Amino acid sequence: MKKPAAFLLFSIILFLLAPVPSLGIVVDVSGGYVNEPVTVTLDRDSYVIFRMNNGTPVFTYGKEVRFIPHITGNLNIEVRTDEGIVKRSIQITERETEETGGERFSVYYSGTVYLPEGSFTVIASSGKTYTVEWRTAMGALKAASQQSGFSFTVKETDWGPFVSCIASKCEKSDGEMSGWMYQVNGNTPMVGAHEYIVNEGDEVVWYFSRSMDETPETSPMILRVYVKFAEKQIPAGGAMGAEDNQTDLTGEISKHIFVKNVSAEIGEEVVVYFPENISAMFSLISLKARAENDTLQIEVGEEDEIGAIYGKILSTFNLEVRGAEYFEIVFRTDKSVNRDSVVLMKFTGKWVELPTEYLWEDRGYYHFSAEVSSSSTFAIVSKWSDFPLNVTDEPIIKALQWLKTIQNDDGGFANPGEESSISKTSWAIMALAASKQDPHRWIRNGNSPVDYLRNNLNSSLGKMGTADIARTILAITAADENPRNFSGIDLVSMLKGKVKEDGQIGDFIYTTIWGIMALKASGENVTKSAEWLKAQQNEDGGFAWAAGEKSDYDDTAAAIQALIYAGESKDSEVIQRALDYLKTGQNEDGGFRYFGNSSSNAASDAWAIQALVAAGENPREWKKNNISVVDHLLSLQAEEGYFRYTSVQTSNPGYMTVSAIMALLGKPNPVKPEYIYGEVNLTDLTEKPAPSKTQLPTPTPELTKTPKAVVTEEARTDEKPETRAPSEKPSGIPGFEILGAMLALILAFRWRR
Repeated sequence: MKKPAAFLLFSIILFLLAPVPSLGIVVDVSGGYVNEPVTVTLDRDSYVIFRMNNGTPVFTYGKEVRFIPHITGNLNIEVRTDEGIVKRSIQITERETEETGGERFSVYYSGTVYLPEGSFTVIASSGKTYTVEWRTAMGALKAASQQSGFSFTVKETDWGPFVSCIASKCEKSDGEMSGWMYQVNGNTPMVGAHEYIVNEGDEVVWYFSRSMDETPETSPMILRVYVKFAEKQIPAGGAMGAEDNQTDLTGEISKHIFVKNVSAEIGEEVVVYFPENISAMFSLISLKARAENDTLQIEVGEEDEIGAIYGKILSTFNLEVRGAEYFEIVFRTDKSVNRDSVVLMKFTGKWVELPTEYLWEDRGYYHFSAEVSSSSTFAIVSKWSDFPLNVTDEPIIKALQWLKTIQNDDGGFANPGEESSISKTSWAIMALAASKQDPHRWIRNGNSPVDYLRNNLNSSLGKMGTADIARTILAITAADENPRNFSGIDLVSMLKGKVKEDGQIGDFIYTTIWGIMALKASGENVTKSAEWLKAQQNEDGGFAWAAGEKSDYDDTAAAIQALIYAGESKDSEVIQRALDYLKTGQNEDGGFRYFGNSSSNAASDAWAIQALVAAGENPREWKKNNISVVDHLLSLQAEEGYFRYTSVQTSNPGYMTVSAIMALLGKPNPVKPEYIYGEVNLTDLTEKPAPSKTQLPTPTPELTKTPKAVVTEEARTDEKPETRAPSEKPSGIPGFEILGAMLALILAFRWRR
C-alpha cells in the first residue's frame, strides 16, 4: 500500500506545481516539413520554445516566430506568457518531390562538435544511468544530437550502454540484424562507443547497418561527426536561456541582426552555434572563442559596401566579438563553387586572405574554418585563379621598364619625344601606384613625377577643364598627397564649383563620371551626381560621352566604375543593363571596341577589364572564340614593353601602356598608395617575393578611369594641337577605319582623358 500512496502523493504535487494553460493565447501553427519553416503566429509577444524529438530547446520571442527543422519526428512547441503556457505538437515529415521520391539522402547529419572535458549521463530504456566521458564516440553522438536537435536512445547490455535508436531510426527496423554501428577515421573499433576515446580531428561516423557487409557508403542513413575539443560547449538554444536567444528574423533586418551575450570564465573556450536564419544568410555555422572577460558579446550584421575583391563574393558580413582573445569561425558554401578556391577574407584597409581550412562536405555544402584575431568586415570568397597579374609578372615588369625610358628630365611623362604634361604625368602616377611603386622615388635628373605636378600645376590651371581637375585629384591621391592643399591649391573646391544644381558635374556625362570618382575619393557626398548619371543611361543599357549621344563602350565601362564606387549595388538593374550592353562590344578576337564596328584596342580593353573588376566579374571569363579580353590586351604588348593601340597600329603608346598596367593588375581607380617597392631598379623586382594575390590590394571599390577620346570640357587643354573652340559641339564620331585623318586626333586625346 505504501507504493501506491507515494505515487499518488507525487502525482498530486506535480499537478499542483504545473502551470495552468492560458486559454486566452491565440496560437496558429503552420508548416511541418523538413528544411521548411514552421511558423507560429500569436496575438501578443511571447516566448516560444521549440524542441525537436525532445532534443535541445530553441528559444525565440515575438508575435510571429519561425523554426526550421532539419529532421523528421515530433516537434513540441511551448508558448509562455505571464498568464501561463500553451503547448502544441506537430509531426515533421519529408516533403515528397519528383527528385527524391520522398527518400532521405544517406547523410542525415554532418557537422563539427566541440567536446569539453568531463562527462555526461545517459539513461537506458531500462532506467539504468550511465556516466559517459564527453571525449568518446558516444560523446560525439551526444554533442551532435544537441547541436542539431535529434534524439538517440540507449539500452542496457552486459557490456554497457548500446545505442539502439538515432532520430527515430531503431535497431531491427530493417530486419533482425539491422542496427546502429560506428567507425572512427574509417576503422570499426571493437569496443563500445562509450569506451572509445576520440582525439581532436577524428571523424566519427554512425551508420545504420542492415547486414554484416553494410558500410557507411551503402547505408541508408549515416551521421558524420567531426571532433574538436573545447572547455565549454554552448549549443544554440536553451543552454543560454531565453533572454539570450531572441534571434528570429520576422521583420526588417537591422544592421546587427544577431546579438548574443555569453557568460564565460576567463580563459575558457566557448562555442556558440549560429541559428539557422543566420546560417542561411551569411553561411556562418559556429564560433569558438577563448574568453578574456566574463562575458562574450557577439554581433553579426549586414555589410553592403565591400570594395573590389578578385573573386566571386559568396557572402559578406560584419562580425564583432568583444571579450575574446581570439575566435575561430566555421562557415559553409554550396557545391557550385570550386572547393579549393574558397577563402575567408578580412578587411583591414585592404582585403587580406585568412588561412582557411577545409573541414568536410555533406549533400549540399562544403564546410570550412578560419581563425580570426579581431573583429572586422569579412567576405567568403571563391578566388579567381587566373587574374589579376602580379606586379612581378613579366608583362608588368616590361611595361614599367619601358615607362621609365619615356620619363623626361623634368620628372614628368609624355609619349616618346614629346614634352611632359599634367595629364600624361597624372596617368603615369596612377599606373605607378597601381604597381606598388612610389612615384616620389621615380627620379629623373633629380625630379619625380610628383615634383613635376607640384612645379607646373599652377601655370596649367587656366587650361584645365573639369575632367583635367578630377584626374589630377586622383593622381595626387594615388601619390598619397593632399588634393585640398597641393602646391597651395585646393583642387577639391575647384571641382565642387563645377557641380550643378541637378548634380551634373561639368558639361558632359564623362566629366560627371570623372567628377564623381574624384569627389568621392576626396570624401565628398556624390549621391546627387550619381543619381543624375543613372538618369543618363540609354535604352540599350549603355552610356554616352554626352547627353543625347549614342552609347559607346568606353563611357559605359567608366560609368559602371563610377556608379559602383558611388555606392550603386553591383546587382542593381542599372549595372546589370550596362554590363549586358558592354558585352555586345566584344569583338571576335576577344578584345573590345570603342564604338560602332571599330577595331579592338588596348584602351577599350583596359576600360572593360576595370569595369568588370569593379562589378565583381572575372575578365578572364569574358571570351569570344575562347579568347578573353585579358588575352587580347596581352597580345598587344610589344617586345619593348609598351602596348600598341591595335594589332596593326602603334599610337599614343604612353596612354595605352599606363591603361594596360592598371587593368592587368586589376586596379580600377582611384588607386590607393600601397608602396612596397621604394627603389626604381625594376630588375630587382624579379628577385623580390611576389605580393600574395590573396592580399587583394584594392581596399575599396574606388573605381575610376575616364571616357572619351573626343574632346575635353570647354576644350581647354595644354595640348595645343587638339584644342577645340568652346562653342564647338562634337557631332557624330567617325569610325577609325573610315577616317584615318581623324584617328591621330582622337588617339592624342586619350592621354588627356
